[in-house]
Amino acid sequence: METRKTIITAAITGASLTPSMSPYLPVSPAEIAEQAVGAAEAGAAIVHLHARNPDGSPTNEPAVWHAFTMEIRKRSDVVINFSASLGPTAEKRLEAVVAERPEIATVIVGSMNYGLFRKGINQGMRPEDFKLEWEQEAFSEKAYEIVTNNSFAKIARMIDMLVDMDIAMEFEAYDVGHLYILEHHLNRQPRIKRPIILQFLTGILGGIPSEIDHLLYMKRTAERLFGNHVQLFTHGTGTGNIKAAVQGALMGTHIRVGQEDNLFDIGRRPFKSNAEQVEKVKRVLGEFGIEFATPAEARTILGLTGV
Repeated sequence: METRKTIITAAITGASLTPSMSPYLPVSPAEIAEQAVGAAEAGAAIVHLHARNPDGSPTNEPAVWHAFTMEIRKRSDVVINFSASLGPTAEKRLEAVVAERPEIATVIVGSMNYGLFRKGINQGMRPEDFKLEWEQEAFSEKAYEIVTNNSFAKIARMIDMLVDMDIAMEFEAYDVGHLYILEHHLNRQPRIKRPIILQFLTGILGGIPSEIDHLLYMKRTAERLFGNHVQLFTHGTGTGNIKAAVQGALMGTHIRVGQEDNLFDIGRRPFKSNAEQVEKVKRVLGEFGIEFATPAEARTILGLTGV
Protein backbone atom coordinates (compact mmCIF):
# COMPACT_ATOMS: atom_id res chain seq x y z
CA MET A 1 0.00 0.00 0.00
CA GLU A 2 1.39 3.39 -1.01
CA THR A 3 1.91 5.95 1.72
CA ARG A 4 2.36 9.68 1.41
CA LYS A 5 5.32 9.84 3.76
CA THR A 6 8.05 7.30 4.33
CA ILE A 7 8.87 6.17 7.85
CA ILE A 8 12.55 5.60 8.59
CA THR A 9 13.45 3.07 11.27
CA ALA A 10 16.99 3.13 12.63
CA ALA A 11 18.09 -0.27 13.96
CA ILE A 12 20.62 0.93 16.49
CA THR A 13 22.81 -2.03 17.49
CA GLY A 14 21.28 -5.48 16.91
CA ALA A 15 22.60 -8.70 18.40
CA SER A 16 24.90 -10.16 15.74
CA LEU A 17 27.44 -7.60 14.54
CA THR A 18 30.26 -7.12 17.01
CA PRO A 19 32.67 -4.57 18.54
CA SER A 20 35.64 -6.09 16.68
CA MET A 21 33.92 -5.19 13.40
CA SER A 22 33.64 -1.47 14.11
CA PRO A 23 34.52 0.88 16.99
CA TYR A 24 31.35 2.83 16.16
CA LEU A 25 28.93 0.03 17.03
CA PRO A 26 27.04 1.21 20.14
CA VAL A 27 27.32 -1.24 23.02
CA SER A 28 26.84 0.45 26.40
CA PRO A 29 23.46 1.86 27.45
CA ALA A 30 24.89 5.37 27.13
CA GLU A 31 26.13 4.69 23.58
CA ILE A 32 22.84 3.07 22.54
CA ALA A 33 20.84 6.00 23.93
CA GLU A 34 23.13 8.58 22.34
CA GLN A 35 22.98 6.98 18.90
CA ALA A 36 19.21 6.44 19.15
CA VAL A 37 18.63 10.09 19.96
CA GLY A 38 21.06 11.11 17.22
CA ALA A 39 19.24 8.95 14.67
CA ALA A 40 15.94 10.52 15.68
CA GLU A 41 17.39 14.00 15.33
CA ALA A 42 18.65 13.01 11.85
CA GLY A 43 15.15 11.98 10.78
CA ALA A 44 14.36 8.47 12.03
CA ALA A 45 10.79 8.24 13.32
CA ILE A 46 11.37 4.82 14.94
CA VAL A 47 14.34 3.34 16.75
CA HIS A 48 14.58 -0.46 16.81
CA LEU A 49 16.51 -1.56 19.89
CA HIS A 50 18.49 -4.49 21.28
CA ALA A 51 20.47 -4.70 24.54
CA ARG A 52 24.09 -5.67 25.06
CA ASN A 53 26.40 -6.64 27.90
CA PRO A 54 29.52 -4.55 28.59
CA ASP A 55 31.57 -6.83 26.29
CA GLY A 56 29.08 -6.31 23.47
CA SER A 57 27.41 -9.70 23.68
CA PRO A 58 23.61 -9.68 23.42
CA THR A 59 21.49 -9.73 26.57
CA ASN A 60 17.84 -9.58 27.50
CA GLU A 61 18.45 -8.34 31.04
CA PRO A 62 15.61 -5.88 31.80
CA ALA A 63 17.88 -3.57 33.81
CA VAL A 64 20.08 -3.00 30.75
CA TRP A 65 17.05 -2.24 28.59
CA HIS A 66 15.75 0.19 31.20
CA ALA A 67 19.01 2.12 31.34
CA PHE A 68 18.86 3.26 27.71
CA THR A 69 15.07 3.27 27.28
CA MET A 70 14.66 5.73 30.13
CA GLU A 71 17.28 8.03 28.59
CA ILE A 72 15.79 7.90 25.09
CA ARG A 73 12.33 8.71 26.42
CA LYS A 74 13.73 11.60 28.40
CA ARG A 75 15.45 13.14 25.37
CA SER A 76 13.25 12.27 22.37
CA ASP A 77 9.67 11.60 21.22
CA VAL A 78 10.89 8.92 18.78
CA VAL A 79 8.80 5.74 18.55
CA ILE A 80 10.50 2.95 20.50
CA ASN A 81 10.50 -0.56 19.01
CA PHE A 82 11.93 -3.43 21.09
CA SER A 83 13.38 -6.53 19.52
CA ALA A 84 11.93 -9.60 21.24
CA SER A 85 14.07 -12.22 19.53
CA LEU A 86 16.38 -13.41 22.32
CA GLY A 87 15.36 -16.29 24.55
CA PRO A 88 14.05 -19.87 24.36
CA THR A 89 10.45 -19.07 25.32
CA ALA A 90 7.92 -16.34 24.60
CA GLU A 91 8.04 -15.27 28.23
CA LYS A 92 11.83 -14.88 28.21
CA ARG A 93 11.77 -12.97 24.93
CA LEU A 94 9.21 -10.54 26.29
CA GLU A 95 10.77 -9.92 29.72
CA ALA A 96 12.02 -6.43 28.84
CA VAL A 97 8.84 -5.64 26.91
CA VAL A 98 6.73 -6.46 29.97
CA ALA A 99 8.93 -4.22 32.11
CA GLU A 100 9.31 -1.22 29.77
CA ARG A 101 6.12 -1.28 27.64
CA PRO A 102 7.49 0.06 24.34
CA GLU A 103 5.03 1.17 21.68
CA ILE A 104 6.10 -1.69 19.35
CA ALA A 105 7.68 -5.11 19.92
CA THR A 106 8.86 -7.51 17.26
CA VAL A 107 7.58 -11.00 16.50
CA ILE A 108 9.56 -13.15 14.02
CA VAL A 109 7.03 -15.19 12.07
CA GLY A 110 9.13 -18.17 11.03
CA SER A 111 12.15 -20.32 11.77
CA MET A 112 15.29 -20.28 9.64
CA ASN A 113 18.94 -21.25 9.34
CA TYR A 114 20.20 -17.80 10.21
CA GLY A 115 23.70 -18.19 8.73
CA LEU A 116 25.38 -15.82 11.18
CA PHE A 117 28.82 -16.77 9.85
CA ARG A 118 28.07 -14.99 6.59
CA LYS A 119 27.59 -11.73 8.46
CA GLY A 120 31.22 -11.96 9.50
CA ILE A 121 32.26 -12.50 5.90
CA ASN A 122 30.05 -9.62 4.72
CA GLN A 123 31.64 -7.29 7.24
CA GLY A 124 35.12 -8.28 6.00
CA MET A 125 36.08 -10.29 9.09
CA ARG A 126 38.38 -13.30 9.24
CA PRO A 127 38.26 -15.63 12.28
CA GLU A 128 41.54 -14.22 13.59
CA ASP A 129 40.14 -10.67 13.50
CA PHE A 130 37.71 -11.26 16.38
CA LYS A 131 39.20 -10.05 19.66
CA LEU A 132 36.60 -11.22 22.18
CA GLU A 133 35.93 -14.79 23.22
CA TRP A 134 32.17 -14.57 22.67
CA GLU A 135 32.73 -13.21 19.16
CA GLN A 136 35.10 -16.04 18.30
CA GLU A 137 32.56 -18.60 19.50
CA ALA A 138 29.62 -16.91 17.75
CA PHE A 139 31.41 -16.92 14.40
CA SER A 140 33.05 -20.33 14.74
CA GLU A 141 31.86 -23.54 13.11
CA LYS A 142 29.20 -23.70 15.84
CA ALA A 143 27.30 -21.09 13.82
CA TYR A 144 26.58 -23.84 11.29
CA GLU A 145 24.49 -25.60 13.94
CA ILE A 146 22.28 -22.63 14.82
CA VAL A 147 18.63 -22.67 13.80
CA THR A 148 16.51 -19.69 14.80
CA ASN A 149 13.50 -21.41 16.36
CA ASN A 150 10.17 -19.63 15.99
CA SER A 151 7.60 -22.39 16.32
CA PHE A 152 3.88 -21.84 15.73
CA ALA A 153 3.33 -22.22 19.46
CA LYS A 154 5.98 -19.66 20.39
CA ILE A 155 4.69 -17.14 17.84
CA ALA A 156 1.12 -17.61 19.05
CA ARG A 157 2.10 -17.15 22.70
CA MET A 158 4.05 -13.96 21.96
CA ILE A 159 1.15 -12.55 19.96
CA ASP A 160 -1.34 -13.33 22.73
CA MET A 161 0.87 -11.72 25.39
CA LEU A 162 1.37 -8.57 23.31
CA VAL A 163 -2.33 -8.32 22.51
CA ASP A 164 -3.13 -8.56 26.22
CA MET A 165 -0.59 -5.77 26.94
CA ASP A 166 -2.03 -3.63 24.11
CA ILE A 167 1.41 -3.34 22.51
CA ALA A 168 1.64 -3.10 18.73
CA MET A 169 3.64 -5.75 16.91
CA GLU A 170 6.13 -5.48 14.08
CA PHE A 171 6.05 -8.85 12.34
CA GLU A 172 9.45 -9.77 10.90
CA ALA A 173 9.39 -11.93 7.75
CA TYR A 174 12.62 -13.37 6.36
CA ASP A 175 11.06 -15.18 3.42
CA VAL A 176 7.82 -15.44 1.49
CA GLY A 177 6.63 -18.51 3.42
CA HIS A 178 6.68 -16.42 6.58
CA LEU A 179 3.92 -14.25 5.11
CA TYR A 180 1.61 -17.26 5.00
CA ILE A 181 2.54 -18.14 8.58
CA LEU A 182 1.57 -14.59 9.54
CA GLU A 183 -1.74 -14.98 7.72
CA HIS A 184 -2.42 -18.08 9.81
CA HIS A 185 -1.80 -16.21 13.05
CA LEU A 186 -3.87 -13.20 12.00
CA ASN A 187 -6.79 -15.54 11.35
CA ARG A 188 -6.26 -17.20 14.73
CA GLN A 189 -6.02 -13.98 16.77
CA PRO A 190 -8.47 -11.33 15.51
CA ARG A 191 -7.55 -8.81 18.25
CA ILE A 192 -4.18 -7.95 16.67
CA LYS A 193 -3.91 -4.19 16.11
CA ARG A 194 -4.46 -2.84 12.62
CA PRO A 195 -2.81 -1.85 10.42
CA ILE A 196 -0.45 -4.80 10.41
CA ILE A 197 3.18 -3.63 10.72
CA LEU A 198 5.29 -5.95 8.57
CA GLN A 199 9.07 -5.76 8.14
CA PHE A 200 10.82 -7.55 5.26
CA LEU A 201 14.20 -8.72 6.59
CA THR A 202 16.17 -9.63 3.47
CA GLY A 203 19.70 -10.75 2.73
CA ILE A 204 20.06 -13.32 5.53
CA LEU A 205 21.63 -16.52 4.19
CA GLY A 206 18.64 -18.58 5.37
CA GLY A 207 16.08 -16.14 3.95
CA ILE A 208 15.15 -14.29 0.78
CA PRO A 209 17.86 -12.15 -0.92
CA SER A 210 17.60 -8.35 -1.22
CA GLU A 211 17.42 -8.10 -5.01
CA ILE A 212 14.58 -6.02 -6.42
CA ASP A 213 12.65 -8.95 -7.91
CA HIS A 214 12.52 -10.62 -4.49
CA LEU A 215 11.45 -7.38 -2.80
CA LEU A 216 8.66 -6.89 -5.33
CA TYR A 217 7.50 -10.48 -4.84
CA MET A 218 7.38 -10.02 -1.06
CA LYS A 219 5.46 -6.76 -1.45
CA ARG A 220 2.93 -8.15 -3.91
CA THR A 221 2.38 -11.27 -1.83
CA ALA A 222 1.87 -9.25 1.36
CA GLU A 223 -0.57 -6.91 -0.34
CA ARG A 224 -2.49 -9.85 -1.80
CA LEU A 225 -2.74 -11.48 1.64
CA PHE A 226 -3.36 -8.41 3.80
CA GLY A 227 -4.75 -5.77 1.43
CA ASN A 228 -5.01 -2.25 2.81
CA HIS A 229 -4.55 -3.45 6.39
CA VAL A 230 -0.74 -3.53 6.22
CA GLN A 231 2.14 -1.05 6.49
CA LEU A 232 5.29 -2.51 4.93
CA PHE A 233 8.93 -1.87 5.83
CA THR A 234 11.96 -2.99 3.82
CA HIS A 235 15.57 -3.50 4.78
CA GLY A 236 18.53 -5.55 3.67
CA THR A 237 21.51 -6.85 5.59
CA GLY A 238 25.16 -6.27 4.74
CA THR A 239 26.54 -3.54 2.54
CA GLY A 240 23.41 -3.68 0.35
CA ASN A 241 21.37 -2.23 3.20
CA ILE A 242 21.10 1.33 1.86
CA LYS A 243 20.34 0.03 -1.64
CA ALA A 244 17.55 -2.22 -0.34
CA ALA A 245 16.10 0.67 1.66
CA VAL A 246 16.11 2.92 -1.41
CA GLN A 247 14.46 0.21 -3.50
CA GLY A 248 11.87 -0.29 -0.79
CA ALA A 249 11.04 3.40 -0.59
CA LEU A 250 10.73 3.64 -4.38
CA MET A 251 8.31 0.69 -4.22
CA GLY A 252 6.24 2.61 -1.69
CA THR A 253 7.25 0.86 1.53
CA HIS A 254 8.74 2.31 4.68
CA ILE A 255 12.41 1.56 5.31
CA ARG A 256 15.01 0.55 7.88
CA VAL A 257 18.72 1.32 8.05
CA GLY A 258 21.20 1.19 10.92
CA GLN A 259 24.24 -0.31 12.58
CA GLU A 260 22.35 -3.52 13.35
CA ASP A 261 22.18 -4.38 9.67
CA ASN A 262 25.41 -2.99 8.24
CA LEU A 263 28.47 -1.12 9.53
CA PHE A 264 30.14 -0.04 6.27
CA ASP A 265 29.59 2.50 3.54
CA ILE A 266 30.91 2.17 -0.01
CA GLY A 267 34.65 1.47 -0.05
CA ARG A 268 34.58 -0.27 3.36
CA ARG A 269 34.46 3.05 5.19
CA PRO A 270 32.76 2.48 8.53
CA PHE A 271 29.65 4.47 9.29
CA LYS A 272 30.39 6.50 12.41
CA SER A 273 26.82 6.46 13.66
CA ASN A 274 23.26 5.46 12.96
CA ALA A 275 22.53 9.11 12.25
CA GLU A 276 25.00 9.01 9.37
CA GLN A 277 23.05 6.17 7.76
CA VAL A 278 19.75 8.00 8.23
CA GLU A 279 21.22 11.14 6.71
CA LYS A 280 22.55 9.22 3.71
CA VAL A 281 19.30 7.49 2.85
CA LYS A 282 17.38 10.74 3.28
CA ARG A 283 19.82 12.50 0.94
CA VAL A 284 19.45 9.83 -1.75
CA LEU A 285 15.67 9.57 -1.51
CA GLY A 286 15.28 13.32 -1.21
CA GLU A 287 16.45 13.52 -4.83
CA PHE A 288 13.26 11.65 -5.76
CA GLY A 289 11.03 14.02 -3.81
CA ILE A 290 10.24 11.47 -1.09
CA GLU A 291 9.09 13.01 2.19
CA PHE A 292 9.73 11.49 5.59
CA ALA A 293 7.41 11.02 8.53
CA THR A 294 7.99 12.58 11.92
CA PRO A 295 7.44 10.40 15.00
CA ALA A 296 3.96 11.91 15.41
CA GLU A 297 3.12 11.19 11.77
CA ALA A 298 4.50 7.65 12.10
CA ARG A 299 2.23 7.04 15.07
CA THR A 300 -0.77 8.09 12.99
CA ILE A 301 0.25 5.97 9.97
CA LEU A 302 0.83 2.89 12.16
CA GLY A 303 -2.22 3.36 14.37
CA LEU A 304 -0.14 3.94 17.51
CA THR A 305 -1.93 7.11 18.62
CA GLY A 306 -3.23 6.51 22.10
CA VAL A 307 -1.03 3.44 22.70
